[in-house]
Amino acid sequence: MTTSKPAISEKFIGIALLSLAGPFIWVVHFAVVYGVQHIACATLENRAEFWVETSVIVITVVALPALLVLIVKPDDILQRLDKNQIRQETTKAFFSGIMRLLAFLSFFGVLWVGIALFFLPACASLA
Repeated sequence: MTTSKPAISEKFIGIALLSLAGPFIWVVHFAVVYGVQHIACATLENRAEFWVETSVIVITVVALPALLVLIVKPDDILQRLDKNQIRQETTKAFFSGIMRLLAFLSFFGVLWVGIALFFLPACASLA
């Protein structure tokens, strides 16, 4: 009795999930920013605005360079996962393009949330 080869390999799934790194960073950034805003505004009252602004700046400054790396060097990141050169060049080019596009869109999503800090009051929506 022989076992059949799986239709989709774990390496392919890893590459496909890695191409979604940009949206994952965006989702984590979004959740942390609004989670911190909600908790700080509900508990700190007078000092909340300082902590909300500081945390949004720090979280945004951490997320943007990570997304820039995904935009600028998606081939290098995918290459580290596929060391054996098993994937075809067309597959690598496809996932590299997808990673770059999704990271580019995520970059603007993170930037949008970070810039909103300068135009909107920190705790007005939760008052």
